[in-house]
Amino acid sequence: MDKTTAGGLAGVWGLVALAIILGGAGFGAYVDIPSVIIVFGGTAAVTMGQYEGADLGRLGKALGVAMNESVVEPLDQLAEKLTMYATEIKKNGAMSIEVKLQEETNLFFKEAFNLIVDNTKPELIEDLLDTKMEQMENRHKTMIAMLGSMGGSAGAMGMIGTLVGLVAMLANLSDPSSVGPAMAVALLTTMYGALIGTGFAGIFENKLSEKHSKEMIAYQIIAKVVFMISSEKSVGDVKSVLRAILPDQEE
Repeated sequence: MDKTTAGGLAGVWGLVALAIILGGAGFGAYVDIPSVIIVFGGTAAVTMGQYEGADLGRLGKALGVAMNESVVEPLDQLAEKLTMYATEIKKNGAMSIEVKLQEETNLFFKEAFNLIVDNTKPELIEDLLDTKMEQMENRHKTMIAMLGSMGGSAGAMGMIGTLVGLVAMLANLSDPSSVGPAMAVALLTTMYGALIGTGFAGIFENKLSEKHSKEMIAYQIIAKVVFMISSEKSVGDVKSVLRAILPDQEE
């Protein structure tokens, strides 16, 4: 599990719960069915209207990615592993890595080096990996955009609920018993919208964006090195490229 994602979610919702407890009104005062319908139902409806069913079906998997540790090693470890693979292939041929590849958990890494094992031409390897990264980037950006849209929709539905509550309150000022429920809708919809937008969608959107950036950098490095190996570049050339790509430790 990604401890920072879990910690952020627990921190936001835990602090809100603590504030409610210390406030003395109890959780019941913060539960309002009309507000739930407007914010949660409205956000879900808007998101459904904006995206295709196939994309909506991948939302759960995307949230799981944000909650789990990244499958990509730190860049220094990745560079070390790539150098090891390049050296092994140069010494003993591409078939020598076939068994070791089965142990790899990074599917992109495994698929990229399997192209070398299959004796795929360097130009085709470059095209295949570029296409795979492009499609991967499109899928990732769709999920990130969906969560950003959910956060914005939640805030907007909260504002709509506030207006609904205020109109209901102003329309029934002569009936004191109706003012309380209408005011609850006005205030709680704003609260629900802010919590969903910041404490849920915002956290997942930014975490997925961060993971996407790190993964794409790693995949670009993998693709570059695999192309060099398939082009029969020397291990020294591979090391030089990796040193040029990787960030300076002093930066």
